[in-house]
Amino acid sequence: MDGKNFYKKCLGFDSGRSDVKEAMFNKEGELVLRKYPSIAAPAPMNANDVPLMDGVRYYVGELALYAKPEEIIQTSDSSKIKLTLPLFLEKTLKENNLDPEELEAIVTGLSLAELTEAKEFQKRLTRFKISGKSYNFKDRIYITPQGVGAKYAIEYYHKDAPKAYIIVDIGFSTIDVVLVINGEVRLEFVKGFKDEGIIKMIRPLQDYIYKNFKEHIEIREAQSILDSGKYFIDGEDHDLSDYIKDLAKDYASYTIDTLRHRFKSEFKKYQKIYFVGGGAKWIEKAGELPSLAQVVENSEYYNAIGNLLKACVIVEEKKEV
Repeated sequence: MDGKNFYKKCLGFDSGRSDVKEAMFNKEGELVLRKYPSIAAPAPMNANDVPLMDGVRYYVGELALYAKPEEIIQTSDSSKIKLTLPLFLEKTLKENNLDPEELEAIVTGLSLAELTEAKEFQKRLTRFKISGKSYNFKDRIYITPQGVGAKYAIEYYHKDAPKAYIIVDIGFSTIDVVLVINGEVRLEFVKGFKDEGIIKMIRPLQDYIYKNFKEHIEIREAQSILDSGKYFIDGEDHDLSDYIKDLAKDYASYTIDTLRHRFKSEFKKYQKIYFVGGGAKWIEKAGELPSLAQVVENSEYYNAIGNLLKACVIVEEKKEV
């Protein structure tokens, strides 16, 4: 696949619960990966440089981090992410100088646990109006189950992938498990598990911060603490790396044990287990990987990359019709 042929034509868009991940090809055909926080917050009407949607101005991405905690729209549930999806897509288009009219396919993912809402998500992204500009992506928005998109990335980067393998996609809120046989996703065996993602680390961390510092922290701040290993308050950094290391080990042990129980037969029969998604790094750090398992490089981008590759396939198929 020559990426130059899909420059500004295809977009892999992964609107995760913690970060929006983007994948596209530049004019040299090189893969470009970007991310920004998937949060938004209402802004004053005189903030003329931020998007206006449905009569409300919004801070989007990094800017929203500086809003009052109670005003931040947390995208940890589907109703909130549906509200903010057009804002995220518009930000992606503007910051990457993508012409909406030139884009031929945009593929985004949805957790298997929420796939029943796919049509609503697709509708929300197909037509919207922001800051007086109308967007219409009729017949160009495609929804794919999380983890299924990653299959395209695995086949692209891992030419030696076996005939039968498992994809475990650890996201912010969910874990999605995909079984692949002879290069085909067996949709009848695909499963998604709500509240099994790194949210299971976030909740105890929030409790820990309150118990030790008497502070209520929001989900986004908790995630930043997980990543940095530090909590900054009252002008002082507090090293929480040991606590987080133990937290990660507990989470990894629980996750692997649960997966082994739920997929006992599959873990014995399948020849490889690929861990993808933003939460995969915690399994690797804890040293809890099964012998046949591998955490892929750039694991948090694998759905976005896979979505991009699927978009390219869609464009090629359209040409053949």
